[in-house]
Amino acid sequence: MNQDVVSFVLRFVREESDGHPARWRGVIKHVQSDQSADFAAFSDALAFMQAHVDEAIRRAFSAGEPDAAESILTETARLWGELAPRYTDLMLQSMEMMLDQGRRFSETFAENLAQWSQGAPSPAPAQQDAVLALVERLATQVDALADKVEALEARLRDA
Repeated sequence: MNQDVVSFVLRFVREESDGHPARWRGVIKHVQSDQSADFAAFSDALAFMQAHVDEAIRRAFSAGEPDAAESILTETARLWGELAPRYTDLMLQSMEMMLDQGRRFSETFAENLAQWSQGAPSPAPAQQDAVLALVERLATQVDALADKVEALEARLRDA
């Protein structure tokens, strides 16, 4: 039994910048050729996948029987037509769930912080300074980690 495989890796990245709303972008990679492409619209990722699937079909049947090639091409196109809309829906649903979870987490955190601040005694100025220093240190560490993640993503994209 001969088996051809066409595999893709999708990465979705949520980007935020000061004063601008968050936006999503994506990177798709064809595993077998190591080709990759950035996309902002999911239809571009689908077009990238379709091109590689079409090429795999052409290669598989370039020396084969024309009737078998046409039959398999027709079946592949039918399956692709079923997969693409479902995949888009699944990805959009996943992103909506992540955004909703993030929103709920933020709301819960804000509520808990408000309740805590109402019932907590006022800390001494020395405690406030210590907490602020700790928060600043943590923010610096988070920024450093974000820079490292961004550098790794860039290296993976360029690889």
